[in-house]
Amino acid sequence: MKTAVAVLLIGTTTVASAACVGAPTPAKLAAAASISDRPTFFNNTCTADNLTIRKEWRNLAAEEKSAYLEAQNCLIGLPAGTSLTGVTNRFSDLQALHRDKTNTTINGVYVGDIIHSVGQFLPWHRYYIHVHETMLRNECNYTGPIPWWDEALDSDTGNAFRSEMWNSDAFGGNGTGSDLCVVDGAFANYTEHIGPGLTDTDYCLDRAWDNAWAIRTTDSAAVRNCSRHDDYENFWRCSVDAASSHKGMHTAVGGLMGDKDTSPGDPIFFLHHYYIDRLWWQWQTANPDSRMYDISGTTFNQTYLTETGKDAPAATEATLDYVLNVADILDDVVIEDVMNAQNGLLCYEYDY
Repeated sequence: MKTAVAVLLIGTTTVASAACVGAPTPAKLAAAASISDRPTFFNNTCTADNLTIRKEWRNLAAEEKSAYLEAQNCLIGLPAGTSLTGVTNRFSDLQALHRDKTNTTINGVYVGDIIHSVGQFLPWHRYYIHVHETMLRNECNYTGPIPWWDEALDSDTGNAFRSEMWNSDAFGGNGTGSDLCVVDGAFANYTEHIGPGLTDTDYCLDRAWDNAWAIRTTDSAAVRNCSRHDDYENFWRCSVDAASSHKGMHTAVGGLMGDKDTSPGDPIFFLHHYYIDRLWWQWQTANPDSRMYDISGTTFNQTYLTETGKDAPAATEATLDYVLNVADILDDVVIEDVMNAQNGLLCYEYDY
């Protein structure tokens, strides 16, 4: 197993508001905090010179939005690069990878979902969205900022789907008709081939918005409910709760996003998960000495396996040397490699 080397944390400044994790305001949107006003955790390969800034969708310039949507469609137009079941294009490699990790057999023993309701949920998805970003940049020549969606900003207004990213010149809106197909936007009438669930059939990209559930589960109060925890064990368990920002918005967007196995088939998935990663990164950097490399939890959901009549093997604890596999799209890494988002393998910050 690969041995990871710990990265020295260097906090250069202190942010007075760091303890108030994830509490967005219109002022933050209008004037994103300068990176120079925050602590950084650079090493020799991640520096201020090559740090990338992930921007909230509304903070992208018009040409950046267009370029991102074009790059996403570029992935859809490229041939598949894996042999995973059901793949038809490069974007579907990501969808199939996600499904593969929700239904996993290790050494002949079925262990089920190893990326949700487990200790490695947040690290695995951090690496997974890095895979997505790497594809966009290396295979589709995207050079702009990676966008994320400030869900609490919208849910706090009482209209969780008010963002312009749902417009017809962006990701399109809610599903329509009996099949709830998305018929506008950059991915209008897109045909999915992986899913639903463990099946493989042709169906449309669909959405079924539930604004009330979004408000209940993804507003600032819901964010604070998780960020108040001091240890990773309670933070990650809160993060995967049905009434948390993560699962809450999956359910609220509905349709394909509500399918645990194949939800990455909706391009909104990635803006959602960049946001979830932002919440974790804010939590980590609010107290980096104790949180940056804090990891816990089992590596598979033993309770679920037992409750569903599966023969559950003995649970193992998630540790920093646990291997994160992405089906050879990129090399395997260990959890320790992705705990610091500015350690060289990763090198990014969020605009606020």
